[in-house]
Amino acid sequence: MAYQAIYRKWRPLVFEDIVGQMHITTTLKNQIINGRISHAYLFCGTRGTGKTTAAKVFARAVNCLNPHDGSPCNECAICRGILDGSIMDVSEIDAASNNGVENIREIREDVNYVATQAKYRVYIIDEVHMLSQGAFNALLKTLEEPPPHVIFILATTEVHKVPETILSRCQRFDFKRIRPSDIVLRMKEIAMGDGLTISDDALHLLARLAEGSMRDGLSILERCVSACGTTLTYENVTAVLGIVQRDLVLSITDAIASGDAGNALAAIDRLVTEGKDLNTFCDTLLSHMRDLLVIKVAPGAEQILDYPAEEYVQLKAQAERMPFERIQDAAESLQKARAEAKWLKDPRVVYELCLVKLAHPELDASGEAIAARVSDLEEQLKNGVTVQVQQAPAEKQEKKPEKPKKEPSARLCAPLDVQSLTAETPVVAAARKWDKAAQAIAKRYPFLAGSVLNRKITIDGEGLLLLFSEKEVMLKKIFTTYQKSAEELFQKNVGAALRLKAVFESDVEDHIIDFWAIPSSSQIQAAPSPEPEPEEPVPQTAPRDPLEELEQSFPEIIEYTDESEFINYEPAEDHFEQTVMDAQEEEDEFLDERELNQE
Repeated sequence: MAYQAIYRKWRPLVFEDIVGQMHITTTLKNQIINGRISHAYLFCGTRGTGKTTAAKVFARAVNCLNPHDGSPCNECAICRGILDGSIMDVSEIDAASNNGVENIREIREDVNYVATQAKYRVYIIDEVHMLSQGAFNALLKTLEEPPPHVIFILATTEVHKVPETILSRCQRFDFKRIRPSDIVLRMKEIAMGDGLTISDDALHLLARLAEGSMRDGLSILERCVSACGTTLTYENVTAVLGIVQRDLVLSITDAIASGDAGNALAAIDRLVTEGKDLNTFCDTLLSHMRDLLVIKVAPGAEQILDYPAEEYVQLKAQAERMPFERIQDAAESLQKARAEAKWLKDPRVVYELCLVKLAHPELDASGEAIAARVSDLEEQLKNGVTVQVQQAPAEKQEKKPEKPKKEPSARLCAPLDVQSLTAETPVVAAARKWDKAAQAIAKRYPFLAGSVLNRKITIDGEGLLLLFSEKEVMLKKIFTTYQKSAEELFQKNVGAALRLKAVFESDVEDHIIDFWAIPSSSQIQAAPSPEPEPEEPVPQTAPRDPLEELEQSFPEIIEYTDESEFINYEPAEDHFEQTVMDAQEEEDEFLDERELNQE
């Protein structure tokens, strides 16, 4: 007999063997027992949950000659004929490859004929959502009023793509994801039947990797059996599938919790050396963080996670050592790193930086990281741990470095004789055409639009200066990069070989020229030259007599005598001191009289 895959070999033949869908199998059996069989069914759910299997079991059960409690006997001629495909009354159609109107028309013609051997003609249409709109319309009338001997069973993984008109004419059954515990029990039965020896931790790992799909779990099991033989351990499964072992995941999480970035990086190096896929490692670590969060917040986490008892104890102990915010931050950081690594050839750097940041959250200045550190301190205080605060030594006040002086505008601007400028000067004429030239540059090079449109300019001896503010560093850099291209187009538009240069406005603020105010040469010639104003003559005054000045200043004390008395007058030397004293007395008397007169 030819080799069969495990999932095909162990496909359920009765409703009781279908795993994890008790709510559906019970309903179908009751309909068969009570004879309340509908004309159309819709089985929907994720892959590998038993939709097609349930449809085949139901097709045999409704036609079985000796049903047992609603399930087929699989021993009568009808059941054996359906199993080996010799009876044509049960047809399985793949809608992915038969999705045209012609295929549905063939079905519409066939349904008019009664079943040849069985009681019902059963049409199982798998992946029905792949039918075209025309095919759905062709099926609609037949599905609404089929002959009494016809049953339609539609199966799909994307029920939202099925038209509402089809859904309203079918009995809908939603297949759930299979619980890991149910997958483990089914795998144990298969292992006993095939003579396989599988450890419990390996079975639980396979069940988690199945992600609710029995077919996927059995396919992974078959892959491991092909590589390792009939004996499977946890280490064998991780080696074959290339996934990270649980011990390494726990050690990396402990390193993150204790701030040991060295061990975390060593684990990354070990994974790379062993040839493990780092993206798979990130997925495993992210799933582990999710499990820790479930333990933190869910009272019945043990039933939700479905881990072996020993492994669950390790997870719970690790979850108790880490605060909730720290775990949540780790999960979000890993998720961001996974998204970034998708676009890189070597994701190692991204994951190493992520682990270092998680191990040393003090390096992260984001709000989430600060909240996680505060939560960590609160957790320590709650547990009675004294937090020592070390006061940092006062920093020495260092002299602030002097700001570099601005570069003189003379170095940025080429020399230009402003007095000789006219409106006909090439640089002035080009500056007045700048708006038109800027539009041409922006149209030809759209990435320069922000640098040239509505840009304030000035002129120098070589061409135009484009003025940028201190906040427009990027726009200035972009223009400088493509300066030659812009110059060529500018020169073509203005018809002059002038340069364009990008500068900061603050560097040339003393060199900005209002080129619109420069007159033309004709205006300069027509304007009359102003005549110089005559200077007012400075009046010359004759020298004044000192005696007249004394008379005007002190009229009270000046008494005129004959001028002859003063001619050749020389007081005697021995009377000089007495004369001074007399003069002082006379002055005092005069001042006293003056005060009395004023009173």
